[in-house]
Amino acid sequence: MKASVRVTAGSLKGRAIPFVNSRFGDADITPQKVKGALFSMLGESLEGLVFLDLYSGSGQIGIEAISRGSCLVVFNEFDRRRYLFIREFLEPLCARESYLALNMKASAALRIIREKGIRPDIVFLDPPYDKNRTGGSIYPFLLETLSEPGTLGDDPLVIIQHYSKNELPEEAGMFRRRFTRSYGTTSLSMYEPAAGKMSADAPDGHIGE
Repeated sequence: MKASVRVTAGSLKGRAIPFVNSRFGDADITPQKVKGALFSMLGESLEGLVFLDLYSGSGQIGIEAISRGSCLVVFNEFDRRRYLFIREFLEPLCARESYLALNMKASAALRIIREKGIRPDIVFLDPPYDKNRTGGSIYPFLLETLSEPGTLGDDPLVIIQHYSKNELPEEAGMFRRRFTRSYGTTSLSMYEPAAGKMSADAPDGHIGE
């Protein structure tokens, strides 16, 4: 089955992403409603921001970030078939310097990103769901790893897409949860630095709702 996935805004608006689930292990695809909500939170333009999509799947979230002006998008997808799909989709459309595609475990990808001196401003986390109430146990570890010195840029944001019944921490590492929005069985939780001074009316607009 081909996923009904299109870029919704920016330079690639309307572009179809021909991700065929049956070829890629029936990967879960972020629903269009949830993707729209995510980018509404982040703002229309991501110009000048570095975006990390750590569990890329079909690649649609990172592709949307490129379309909306992110100066660099890092894709990481552990499944080799999905990784190759993302790379082959991007090569004819995007300047090579606008993205980095990795094919490794999340922990290894974070190490490579750090070694390359890449400091993401926005991190999107959508690991495979554990549909148990306690299935959010991976998230504190990820937030603590992202809190390590030299990993992220100034005033970073982390957005987690997760099963709505998962219990996510109020705080982990240097992050505190700003809010959670639910869309049926899927939720988005936004984290920001606990000591940060960011507010909903920040002039740069990249965290506005």
